[in-house]
Amino acid sequence: MRAFLKLSSLLLFLFTACKAPYYARLVQQNNTGKSAFKYKAGFDKQLYRCIVDGRAVFKKFHLSGVLFFKQLDDGSTRAIFQNEMGFTFFDFEWSKNDSFKVNTIIPQLDKPAVIKTLEKDLNLLLMKRLDVASETVYKSGDETYYRFSLEKGYAYYVEKSARLMRIDNTGDKRLVTEILLNGKNGPHELPDSVLFRHLKANFTIELNKIASHADE
Repeated sequence: MRAFLKLSSLLLFLFTACKAPYYARLVQQNNTGKSAFKYKAGFDKQLYRCIVDGRAVFKKFHLSGVLFFKQLDDGSTRAIFQNEMGFTFFDFEWSKNDSFKVNTIIPQLDKPAVIKTLEKDLNLLLMKRLDVASETVYKSGDETYYRFSLEKGYAYYVEKSARLMRIDNTGDKRLVTEILLNGKNGPHELPDSVLFRHLKANFTIELNKIASHADE
């Protein structure tokens, strides 16, 4: 009986340990002087091939086209997603103070939850509307995690070998969205490719940079 109780206690401990959030095991770093804002992109304009795939209830959906980022002279930023024929799926705008507004959006996407998700995705990629005062630095092995508090949950900018590798958006206990970054050649450049994986909403957004000399 005693052996059974010991085994039960061990299994309970292992189960609890496995359930513990990964991010709770990160080691906080104090007074490092480091900040994720060294990776904030500065750009005039940038084009991406954009593919959106997902599933809602029993229906699959697919959108493809070009996502255009543009910094305007007044300090505002635009993100415009169009198909190859020039039809606009959405046109988002941030003022120089990062206030957000929707200029245009198709009815299929014109839902508060969808707009909020897209806004958050692009905010994280462009490093907009982050709470600077909440930034905290953590370590795990050879990875550095820069954490920011969001309205709900946290954003972790994950650095390895002096490169920004991904952005994790977490709730209180689980990963909600993972943003994988590849081909980021300089600290202030947008990455060559981006993959947004929405684990709860069950859809992905894939971006692949179009070279500036390519036909637009």
